[in-house]
Order: sequence, then structure tokens, then C-alpha cells
Amino acid sequence: MTIADAYAFSSAVFDSAVIDWWSVQDHWGSPGVFVERLLGRLEQRPDARTWKDLERRLVVEGECWCSAGFAALPGLAGIARAAARPDRDRALDLAAVIVRSLHRNHKHDDLVRANRHVPAALYRLAEDRLASVRAPSAASALVHVMQDALGFAGYTFWAKISLNFTDEHYHLGCPSCATRLAIVIGDYGHYAAIRHYNDGDIRRRPLIPADPDQLTGIGRWMYGTAIAGGDTVLANGITYLFGHATCSACECRFPLADSYEAENGPTQPIDPIVPKTDVSLDP
Repeated sequence: MTIADAYAFSSAVFDSAVIDWWSVQDHWGSPGVFVERLLGRLEQRPDARTWKDLERRLVVEGECWCSAGFAALPGLAGIARAAARPDRDRALDLAAVIVRSLHRNHKHDDLVRANRHVPAALYRLAEDRLASVRAPSAASALVHVMQDALGFAGYTFWAKISLNFTDEHYHLGCPSCATRLAIVIGDYGHYAAIRHYNDGDIRRRPLIPADPDQLTGIGRWMYGTAIAGGDTVLANGITYLFGHATCSACECRFPLADSYEAENGPTQPIDPIVPKTDVSLDP
């Protein structure tokens, strides 16, 4: 299938809403027709300059805040479906930046809901890309591509946070007493603590990792993806992230990932692709 064929495929399959490019804007405030034209050029003959022009119109400091970006998702899916590397990867990366922005930008959710098959198609392409990424030589690439897939699957919170489990720090409130806790996962330990401005992490409580065989849903998928990619540091960190923490103040034990997501994860316009409760799913 040529890129032109795939672009036509995206228009035919994802046609639940015909985009009025004059009604959407890029982040410069220009009509979306300029984005449409750039997508057309990439459809015919991808080149680095056109990619750069498109990215500059849609992304600011790693996020998309413009309606034209969300309108561009079907076109990017069509290009990614047929393009050879590196254009396939560039289309997926740009689409992932746009989709991850849904974690905070909900002004244009209707554009995503109107083409609800697009994230699923992008997810399948990202999963195919994951199969070619292997640690340790490509450990950072594995996390990057895995988080692209997470965004397309509707888990934009997990797609945005850092997963550097050599030295990872998270902050959240205890779900019982609301004490702010520092969560450390990495070479310096695996614990919850109260972070003191002068004394550092005090009243440390060890984290309890999840049994990999008992992981479910998206945690199981993330762990399995890390194992399949050969990244044991990432896989081990995920068991702690999806394990339990103990509050340093009230001694309440709580599921870390669920509490962290509940504090930071708003409703998304993408229906999750990997059910959280299905233990039968493997990557």
C-alpha cells in the first residue's frame, strides 16, 4: 500500500467526521488548511523540512494545544500505516505527542471522539513498532515507544510520567490522611517517605512490589512489554509502581499506581484498549 492509498484509507475508515480545515487552527492561529496542505505533501513525498513545518504548527514545548493538531490525527495515522522508516516513526511520534496532550487539554476532545477508530489504529502500529525495539542497547527507545502505545491506548497519564527506574521520584497524597509523600523507585531504594526541606527523606517505609503473576490490565501489559523488550530495570520498577506503599504518617497501606492515577488522571476521550481487570491479556 502506498502512502497515498493509506491516506485515502484514513479518510474512508475514519470518516465519522469530515474535517472542516477552515474551522480549526494551528498554534499560530492560522487556519488548519495549512496543516492539511502539509499532510498532503507528506502523503506524496515525505521530507524532513515538511515534517519540521508540520511539527512547528502543531506542537509547543512538547504539547499540542491547537485544534488542528487533533484534526491531523487521521492523516498521521494514514501516513504511518504506509510509510517506511523513518517517516512511519516520525508520524507515530508526532501523533503520540498530540494524543498525550489529552491529559491536560480537553478543549478539543470532540475531534478525537468523532474519529474514535484512529487511536486504536495508531495503537496497533505502535505495538508493531515495539516488537523491533530491544534493550539494553535501545532501553530509552523502548520506554519512548511503549509510552506512545500507552497514549494511543487511552492511558495518557502513564504515557506522560517519567519511568526512569534507576532514580525515579513521584509525589502524591496519602489517600487516607492526605500527607504528601515522596515515592522513590531506583538505585537509591524503594520507599515512601516524607520529604523534609532540610533532612531529606524521613520516616521511610519500604514499598511492597507486586507479584508479576498477579498483575492485571495495563500494569500487566507494561510489565510484559518491558520483559519482552529485555529491560529488566524497567520491568522491576513497574512491579514497585503497581505494588503497594505505606504512608509514613498514618501507616495506611494503599495501591500505589491506582492512587497516583486517581490523583492525576482525568477522564479521557479515548476508550481504554487494555482493560484493567483482564488478567488473561498478554502483550
